[in-house]
Amino acid sequence: MNQKFKFHTLPQRSGEVANVFIHGYSAGHDMEDRCALRKCIPSSLHNCINIFAFWPSGHWSQFDNMSSGGVSAITRLNVLAGAAAAVADRAIHFNTSRNRATEMGKTLLQQLERYLFQHHPYISRVNLVGHSLGGRVVVSALLDWMKKPSDGKLEIGDVLLMAAATELSGADALAIGKRLKGKLYNARSSDDNILLFNLGESSAGRHEVENCVDVPMSGFGHTDYWPQLEQVLRKSGFHGYQGGIPALNQPLPTVKTPDPVFADHLLYDLLELTSGRIRDQVVKHVRSSSWASLEIENSVYLLTKEFQLLGGHCLVNLARGRGLKYVQILLMLAEHYDLVSELHDCAQVIEMEALLISKCFRSSFGEGHVLGARTDIVAQMDAMTEKGYFEQVDALATSLTMTSYFSTSEAPKPDYRTTAPARASKELTLISASALSTFAELIPTQRIKAAVTNLKSAVKPGYSALIPAVAILFYARFKLDNEGLL
Repeated sequence: MNQKFKFHTLPQRSGEVANVFIHGYSAGHDMEDRCALRKCIPSSLHNCINIFAFWPSGHWSQFDNMSSGGVSAITRLNVLAGAAAAVADRAIHFNTSRNRATEMGKTLLQQLERYLFQHHPYISRVNLVGHSLGGRVVVSALLDWMKKPSDGKLEIGDVLLMAAATELSGADALAIGKRLKGKLYNARSSDDNILLFNLGESSAGRHEVENCVDVPMSGFGHTDYWPQLEQVLRKSGFHGYQGGIPALNQPLPTVKTPDPVFADHLLYDLLELTSGRIRDQVVKHVRSSSWASLEIENSVYLLTKEFQLLGGHCLVNLARGRGLKYVQILLMLAEHYDLVSELHDCAQVIEMEALLISKCFRSSFGEGHVLGARTDIVAQMDAMTEKGYFEQVDALATSLTMTSYFSTSEAPKPDYRTTAPARASKELTLISASALSTFAELIPTQRIKAAVTNLKSAVKPGYSALIPAVAILFYARFKLDNEGLL
């Protein structure tokens, strides 16, 4: 079981107090959801250091191969039995996540101290905010903290539980409160029916807990806390909020149906702010797809729209009138390259791009490629000239086309590390099945899989254009170094 937190400090930070936010079940599970959670942190907290602690909480819709296979088999025999099996499987899945939350909590403060020492050594006090199973993580962390003598290195100020999917007795709340330097708040709502599924426990998120500062959020459902976080902070009197900027009395105007192109700020804003030279490279690779119909070079809007349409299924895109958002395209490519299990370590889009692009170079040219290692791809890219990096992306783009399997490429040669030369994976795709069995001990299985994946990239519509275009966007994001777009 993965017990590693992925901490991420948000932009617009100041002060010497950190607010640490922990999400719950079916939240923070992918990059799109993590981006949405970050947007929920109000500007009134910009007087503090705001940190998200992402953990592998799981998602109700994520079935592993065994679960999906079993449910599908039962459904073929009987639809009602299949539905019952799906419900039972999800109940087991939630219980597993609930147990994981308890175990993760026992390691939270230790991992947090290491992160703060490395990134924010001046922080002396933290406030904790946990929602749903994130509240369970926090309570587990505090109960474990109570068993250990205080070393005085890190003080815990205010603790805010929101819709906490955990039991908390008055005695435990009293003991925790005595150790805290701030207050223990319990934001709860009796209208939160989702917590009724926390079977076998009386969730603190539905009722008042003795020795906690009671924060009743009348009418709140389970998913209302993050979008209305500022209201919860204001009503509780949370320490990190008191010194913040007062909320505006007038509601901000909202667009009910935002344009999906303008709304995709991780793509549209990046293309708008980057240099024309880099944008031209994106245009070049997007146009290389036979599925693209980009005609106007200097239109950021049309380029963004065309890029989105290359992602996903063309018929689905046609039916809904739009393509995929940039983070959804990255997830699609990550699934294609079997990287889903590694996405937990990505809290920013640029980290996801680094993971994906290093895998693409490694898959096409082997372990020895200069851009094939995720750990130092940024350093290697930074050391290259712009022209040199573009040439490597051109080589990658050529390796992802069907013609490269049957003709000699005229693209620039891949750049390998001097200490670990590697063979191009194209050779493997031309080996017959009998040869593969003969040389099974000589050819690593990973290289065979990489060759097959590359062939799939060449066959799938749009992939051979999307991957090099993402590589250019990765470079643009790194060079722009705009925290709001990372």
